Amino acid sequence: MPSMRPSQITFQSRTDGGPFVEFLLFDNEGIPTDDVLVAEHGEVYFSDLTKDFETPETWHQILSVSPDEICIHPIHQRGGSANYGTPKHGPVHQILLARPKAHPYRIPTNRDELEGLLSSLPDGFAKDWQIGLGLLWEYRFIIESISDIGDIHTIVIHGEDGSDDAKIHGSSYYLGIDRYSELKRSLDRLSQRHQRETRSDKQLVCYTGLAHAADPIRNPERPKKLPANVLTDLIKLGRGRSQLSTADQKSAVNLVKDNADVIAKKTPMMLLDLKADIERVTLGELVERYKNLMSADAKKDRWQQFLVDNPFILDMAFSYPIKVVCERPYVGSKRFNGRGGNYSDFLVAAKSTGNVALIEIKHPKKDLLKTPAYRNNTYGPSIELSGSVAQIINQRASLQREILQLKEDLEEPVHTYAVPAIVVIGRTPSDKHQRRSFEQYRNALRDVSVVTFDELQRRLEDIHKALSPSAPANSNLGPNAGAEEDDIPF
Repeated sequence: MPSMRPSQITFQSRTDGGPFVEFLLFDNEGIPTDDVLVAEHGEVYFSDLTKDFETPETWHQILSVSPDEICIHPIHQRGGSANYGTPKHGPVHQILLARPKAHPYRIPTNRDELEGLLSSLPDGFAKDWQIGLGLLWEYRFIIESISDIGDIHTIVIHGEDGSDDAKIHGSSYYLGIDRYSELKRSLDRLSQRHQRETRSDKQLVCYTGLAHAADPIRNPERPKKLPANVLTDLIKLGRGRSQLSTADQKSAVNLVKDNADVIAKKTPMMLLDLKADIERVTLGELVERYKNLMSADAKKDRWQQFLVDNPFILDMAFSYPIKVVCERPYVGSKRFNGRGGNYSDFLVAAKSTGNVALIEIKHPKKDLLKTPAYRNNTYGPSIELSGSVAQIINQRASLQREILQLKEDLEEPVHTYAVPAIVVIGRTPSDKHQRRSFEQYRNALRDVSVVTFDELQRRLEDIHKALSPSAPANSNLGPNAGAEEDDIPF
């Protein structure tokens, strides 16, 4: 036997014959009539307090019917309550249902005809005039979402060419019957899934707290079983990007890591696409951090740590892949008393051959050239630049001289076949004469390369741009081109 709602049980106990209903008929000119044959429009009124229709304050219209449409006026129908007779769907005062394609609506003149008409309403609508019309409680989210738009007082549900409509015209929201039905099915699925999951979770909690706790050997832990497509369904609930908490972000990453082998076997391209997206996003964040360090005038220690944390940036100073062998390496030249000695910023090596190279990091604000010009717009290297070059040349000489002793402390073999030396310093000059002098100087150096901080930044940005999806070609049409006011089909 199907269960009844609490309000239905309440009405069963009434002895006064209520609630009460009255029917009014009107002809095509809106004049009241008792002739069913000439009636073109009907109105249904409800009272929960008295059957005396001469007491208008107790009666409220709940329905109007014509051959082409039904207009439902959802109200609170419980007599004696403070909100009796007020709209129960908030600002939405009426719901219009367009005529079905098969046949027109029949205007009711008695209770039996009214109940027959209401039984033909779409699933999800309340069909008992004694309780209250409109959408059932479990589908209130449809009404709430439309109400939240603001200034919507009427919902029009219709079919045919507009069966998938979701449109706003004035104070009316036009909802296609197919879209409504799909929303209802989605809400039903969510409710059913929640009930199943709640039952399963309760069983698991009791099993873990009782059977497993009493005898873990005979009753091992049981993992929570996730329904098929649970993540897909959760993501589809909202079309935009989901906002995850830090804990959820970690869980999502761990979930992918735990299933990486299975994903690689079944859908390897998805895993490769994910890897590419991660690299692109990570590189984008790295570019922003690099820019922030540049604009914040960060000290050398911060740059040193940044490059230690992201050593692949150093790769871009070379034309071949490298690995960091040591940061702040000692490269020799200590005196007999143990004092002195040369230290570079990074000792790196080619991944393929193990040939080492030295990298000296300075500061983005270091001047590259002396000012004023030496002669005829020709600029000499600044003390910072020439001193840095001399420093790394001296470090290289010490390294080559003492490599046999120094490499004993290294875990992997390295060689000094030919030791490149790189100085990262300053920013590219903006003046064209200074740029020319800078290029002439650094290209005249032998086995020492000079790279500016902004050049490394550009290389990072170029790689990020290459990994990012191409933007769609610009259209000559404006944003509203081709847009026309839609007719609303009934």
